[in-house]
Formats: sequence, structure tokens, C-alpha cells
Amino acid sequence: MDKYDVIVLGATGYTGLRVCEYLQDRAKETGQTWAVAGRSADTLQPLVDQYGADGLIVADCNIEAECDTLVAQGKALANLAGPYYGRAEKVVGACARAGVHYLDLTGELIFVRSIIDDYHETAQASGARIAPVAGYEALPFDLMALKLLEAYQDTYGDTPTHIDLLSETGDTPDDMDGLGDAISGGTAQTMRVMLENDFSGLSMDPTALNPADDPNRDTIRQAMPYHMRPLPDDPNPRTSPIFPGPFLHPAVFNRTVALLRLEQKAIGTNLRYRERMSLGDDVGKGTLYGMAGAARFMQWLTSTKSTFVRKIIRKLFDKAAPVPGEGPDVAKLDDWHWGLSGIARGKGGNSISLSMKGEGHPGYRTTANMMAEAALILADDNAEKPARGGVLTPASAIGTATLDRFARAGMTFSDIETGG
Repeated sequence: MDKYDVIVLGATGYTGLRVCEYLQDRAKETGQTWAVAGRSADTLQPLVDQYGADGLIVADCNIEAECDTLVAQGKALANLAGPYYGRAEKVVGACARAGVHYLDLTGELIFVRSIIDDYHETAQASGARIAPVAGYEALPFDLMALKLLEAYQDTYGDTPTHIDLLSETGDTPDDMDGLGDAISGGTAQTMRVMLENDFSGLSMDPTALNPADDPNRDTIRQAMPYHMRPLPDDPNPRTSPIFPGPFLHPAVFNRTVALLRLEQKAIGTNLRYRERMSLGDDVGKGTLYGMAGAARFMQWLTSTKSTFVRKIIRKLFDKAAPVPGEGPDVAKLDDWHWGLSGIARGKGGNSISLSMKGEGHPGYRTTANMMAEAALILADDNAEKPARGGVLTPASAIGTATLDRFARAGMTFSDIETGG
């Protein structure tokens, strides 16, 4: 019998501590219980004392039996102990077998593809919702795109031809000091793992996470090729690809839609999903093409078979990147303001639009908050969620009925607006 609603694994890390900060008050508001988990009681007990967790669980997630014992004590497990490839498979498998919901912050396509192949059917049978990529990458994008798709279909009765999302940086601290104020050591380590291990070529394929036997993959690839430069029909031409992984969110959203098609939802395969990051009104063509070139290089780098090039980039990256456990100055995390805007367009000029305002550093403050809130939703038997299990995506695991709950996490969604 589970003792806790939510278990936070990797709670002592930089982002794990931010999750504890959120749950300290939020779990009391929802009336749910939570625990911290890791390999040492000595490092976990101070978190219980400081943040008021309801308990601690000592477990070594390299040992399958200890993973089974760990997950049996909760309804949902939030895994902050990245990087994930080669490290998190055992705990994912334990959740899949036990029917325990799971979330993490991975951006590693090779990891997500592997757990789909290994555990999707097991999680379907148990009812576990396995939701990787549940931070800034790619929860808000996935949720917004699904909401736009649903609203368009409800309003017009067919599938939109385009869904476009625009990320707006908004306000950032004036005294940012290098790469360490933008990314944490955990993120840097994830990127390092990809350079060392991911020779899969998945970053070149927008259907990389679709079911392996999906008959629509070739059609979707043709409808949604990766264009790194601005396109004439973009809602805003002064944009760049999403960083740091311009190839991640499209693959996640395509899996969301593919899973819905398997449930006999009528969604056309000519839908083009595209996302961009605003660079401001004064940016020149040189900057636009430079950013597009950098994104294309990153995509190539995670696909090339050249170990020599990867070693050079890895050495350069290691010199500049923060180490695990480090991250942006906590005092600056609340000084960030950002947002997303989205539009679904279709035949006859029909359109649906939606926006979202974000408060706090998107990669750390808001990411920690949204992941913690998502875990509480998955653990809440009374929250309205889709009835499905498997290795899912954030949107297909949570659904869009609880969007208003994310306002508490720093993400406030607007009302749907109709045009056309």
C-alpha cells in the first residue's frame, strides 16, 4: 500500500531542491503527502526538516529490487536524478510494473526511445502514466499544442493544417553572469551524455518517438520537416529555433498525436507543428541565419558518427559549463518572466489562439514548479485526467482539463480566442 502521494527522487540536486520548495506549501494546499528519496538518509533528513516532507526513502536505483521497494510506497514519482540514459531505466521499469506514475526532466531522445520500446506495453497493462520530458522541455509546449488542437477540432470539426508556437523570453535579470546563470550542472551533464552516447540519429526525425509501427510516419515527416530558418508563413519572421534542443518538442508532440490516433481520434496527418523563439523586432537577417545555423549544427552534432568532433565539442563545453549540483543564483530565479503564444490555423482562414504567461526562470523555477504540480495531478484520484497508461508524453498523461492548476506553478493560460 502506498504511503505517499508523491516521491521526489534526486531531491538533493539543484532542481530537486526547487521541487521541495514548491511542495512545502503546495502539498498542504492539496492535502497530499510527499517524501524525498535517495541513497543517503544523512542527506535526505535535512530536507525533511527544512521543507516539511512527510518522510524519506533510502534506495539505490541501480538495484532493481530497491527500485521496486521505492516505487511501491508512492502513487507518483518525480525523478530529478539526471542524466537519465543508462541510469533511470530500472526505476522506470519498476514504475511501469507497479502502476506508479512517473515524470522526469530528460531531454535525451535516446533515453525516451529506449523506455518506449522496453516499457510501453507493461505500463499500459498496469495503468502507469510514464511521462518523461516534463519540465520546460517539453510540458508547456506539449500542453499548449494539444489544447489548440482540441479547441480547433471542437470549434471547426476538422484538423488544423498548422499549429505554431512562439516562445517569448520576456524579462531576465540585468546582472546575469555567464552560462551558469542560464543552465544548471544537471543540464550540462545531460548534454554531455548525449555527446558521448547518442549516435542514433533520432534528432533528425520528427517522428522519432512515434510508435515503431506507425503507418503515418513518412507522411508526417513530409508534412513537418525541420526548417531551422524562418519561413514565409511563420506568424513572426524574426525568430530562431528553440534552444537548446530544437528537435525535441516536435518529436514529443508527434507522439502525443500518434497516441490519440491509436485511440481512434480523427486527426489528419497533414498537420504541421512548428515552434520558434522570438528574437525581437530589431534583429537582422545575419542573426536570424546565424541562430538557424547554430541549431542545425547542434542537430548534426547529436547525429554524427564522428567521435573526434564530439570529443572536441565536449572538451570545450566542459570548460564553460557548470558542474552537477550547480545552477543559477537562486536569488535571481524569480526575476525571470517569459511566455508562449500559439495559433492553430486551417482551411478558410479559420484559427484558434492561446497564450501563456510564465513566472520564474523557465528552466529551473518554473520547471520545478510545473513538474511538482504535474506529479500532484497524476497522484490525485479526483483530478480529471485521460484514462490511459503507457510511456506517454506530458500532455497525453495529464490532459488539458487541469490547465488552470498550473497557474499556481507560475504558468497562467489565457482563454481560447477564435478567428476566421
